[in-house]
Amino acid sequence: MTISEDTLIKKFRAGNSMIFKEIFDRYYLPVKSYAFRYVEDDEVIEDFVQDAFLQVWERREHFFFVAAIKSFLYTSVRNACLDHLRHQKVRRQHEPELVLWLSEEGDEEFLLEDEVHAMVYEAIKDLSEQSRRVVIMTMDGASNPEIAEQLGVSVNTVKTIKLRAYRVLRERLKGLQWLLLLLFGV
Repeated sequence: MTISEDTLIKKFRAGNSMIFKEIFDRYYLPVKSYAFRYVEDDEVIEDFVQDAFLQVWERREHFFFVAAIKSFLYTSVRNACLDHLRHQKVRRQHEPELVLWLSEEGDEEFLLEDEVHAMVYEAIKDLSEQSRRVVIMTMDGASNPEIAEQLGVSVNTVKTIKLRAYRVLRERLKGLQWLLLLLFGV
């Protein structure tokens, strides 16, 4: 039995998780395939698609048509892919400068490097305990599934924690966005 779009959207807006699963099952692969046209990194794409679905669920009261959900998913994923490509370009442009800067051996450079590290770690220290653990594990090279397993939470929870932590860090470290980009790719 197929339910009408009107009934489906009403149940979705009311928080029916089974309807959300139906929407997820319907659009997950097409949206992921669409993202692959922009970014050919499955792990990165997976993050973008999961984030888009998470946003749909969190904003479900704002959707009145299934077509609006579909449009939101494709637009969100496309924008995330384009942002990723821009970040990659900036990262490639500034990486040689950072390597050169870090390789210079003057006391002044070491002091500046120490100051930057101190600022980053001070900002991380001000995060909540769970956010701090997730950020530090990320800096140590742990993947989202590894972090989730170690903390006993879902991968989506790890992604949400990262998103919120990176927003806080970006705000706290205004003017050092290039450093955040190199450290976390955000």
